Amino acid sequence: THSGYFSSLYPPHQFGPFPHHHSYPEQEIVNLFIPTQAVGAIIGKKGAHIKQLARFAGASIKIAPAEGPDVSERMVIITGPPEAQFKAQGRIFGKLKEENFFNPKEEVKLEAHIRVPSSTAGRVIGKGGKTVNELQNLTSAEVIVPRDQTPDENEEVIVRIIGHFFASQVPVL
Repeated sequence: THSGYFSSLYPPHQFGPFPHHHSYPEQEIVNLFIPTQAVGAIIGKKGAHIKQLARFAGASIKIAPAEGPDVSERMVIITGPPEAQFKAQGRIFGKLKEENFFNPKEEVKLEAHIRVPSSTAGRVIGKGGKTVNELQNLTSAEVIVPRDQTPDENEEVIVRIIGHFFASQVPVL
């Protein structure tokens, strides 16, 4: 578990009809995998870029420590409501393109992991894989739904989505 990396730097404040009632949007977590060499560009000098990104998106953005000395990817943990997730991921994809981590004619394609209740994984797959195939055809993303993954302590499994920014957003939202 990566709970040690989560924090709400900028909790959303939406007020209900009464000043003492707070309506907080649902916090979701997505793990986005970026090239290891891009970590510095995402963090920025003295953390300036990642702090600005978190403020802009209204999400918590953390980069998990490398799992070994020779890893090619690092996990970015984005926590926030769906709109914040969308903004944060959009800026990260854009930054990687802007900093030339992908060549000019190449689309930025990243892998994202989301957790879904294991009881709903079958619905995402659909009968004979029909739903997941339609998702893939619609979005151009590769959607990998676990068929035999052991659920975690929250009875959730990881769905992997690999593709360009907009392709990776449709299945998530």
